[in-house]
Amino acid sequence: MSSVAAVFTQNILPIFIVAGFGFALQRWVGLDKRTLSRAVFYCLSPCLVFSSLVNSQLPGDELLDLAGYTVATVAAMGALSWGVARVLRLSRLETTAMLIMVMFVNAGNYGLTLNQLRYGDAGLARAIIYYTTSTVVLYTLGIFIASMGKFSWREALKRLWQMPPIYAAIAALVVYSLKLTVPAPLLRGIEVAGQGAIPVMLLVLGMQMASMHGRFSWRLAIPTISLRLLIAPLVALFLTMTLGITGLGRSTSIIESSMPPAVFTIILATEFDLQPTAVTGIVVVSTLLSALTLAATISILGL
Repeated sequence: MSSVAAVFTQNILPIFIVAGFGFALQRWVGLDKRTLSRAVFYCLSPCLVFSSLVNSQLPGDELLDLAGYTVATVAAMGALSWGVARVLRLSRLETTAMLIMVMFVNAGNYGLTLNQLRYGDAGLARAIIYYTTSTVVLYTLGIFIASMGKFSWREALKRLWQMPPIYAAIAALVVYSLKLTVPAPLLRGIEVAGQGAIPVMLLVLGMQMASMHGRFSWRLAIPTISLRLLIAPLVALFLTMTLGITGLGRSTSIIESSMPPAVFTIILATEFDLQPTAVTGIVVVSTLLSALTLAATISILGL
């Protein structure tokens, strides 16, 4: 079992160092993080999804199992957060804000990087399944929850089909299933672009954190952070045992499920006026605390 200190210094600290570069750039230079973010979202991230899935050589059964696990985890955390919100008698806006922060995690720039640093390309290939599946759920169910009925399912689905990572995943599944051969220069170009996704993602994460200025709401923060960082790993452990997920897939799945809230939840909170300042503060604090909780989770569970 790896020590907490070793996990932190070898696997987690490098992530925060690169994010720190982005933080410093934003504070000192003031780069346009929106442009970088869109470059990742519309180009580098789809290339990473495609190249990782095509080259993963994962058995079809494992791929489906990991995707099913992702959906089950998101649903379970949603049910738990809904129950906690009812017990605490949170307002409708507070309940909605808690739901999106507890259900949807930073599986991209943070989760993918941690899994790649710890388990190499094999770990990244499995983590990509969680990232892609959760992206689909986020841009459908996540948008619907954030809108609380003001946003139609038709519009949610319309937005879903505007997401490049979805097309990359579909294309990769077609190539994978039919055992098609991608021309070498094309595949190599996609791989090179995909390799740039993670470092740029981390820079953007740091830049986003440098721009966040939120009022902290303890009433919302304590249950949200507790569910996301402390309860989620236990739920993940239970579901991997229940669904029979073992080996490297088990490790990467638990790690992805233990991530802090997705930065994109701030965008949802702002768009639908779900106490965006409070959500911003919680995302920042939980991201910082996750350095400790993730190291402890990996060490205690022997991942």
